[in-house]
Amino acid sequence: MSPDNTLNNAYEILIDREQLETIIQKNLPQHLRKVFDRKLGYFSENLFHPSLNTKKYNAGKNVLRNLGVDEIWEFYINRRDHRCVFYVMHETKRIIIAYVGNHQTVERRYG
Repeated sequence: MSPDNTLNNAYEILIDREQLETIIQKNLPQHLRKVFDRKLGYFSENLFHPSLNTKKYNAGKNVLRNLGVDEIWEFYINRRDHRCVFYVMHETKRIIIAYVGNHQTVERRYG
């Protein structure tokens, strides 16, 4: 069971591959791209796979309202620095893979 009982594998995971590829090309070093693909596979099977360290991102209500989402979460691509950010919409039971970047870019974008 997830730390937050409302988020589970019944949620549909949506990925805009073209948009995500653009973000990856810009923000993810070449040596981490295969790692990200592997982690995305883990995520699709188990949102709380131990190697992901999935956790809720502490975003303000204005950020959530502006994005039109209920929650923002993240999982680690690597333990050092890079994260994958995803949005959660509970009513429609959807997860949107939204952003990939290092800790600093994630903080600037959502902090």
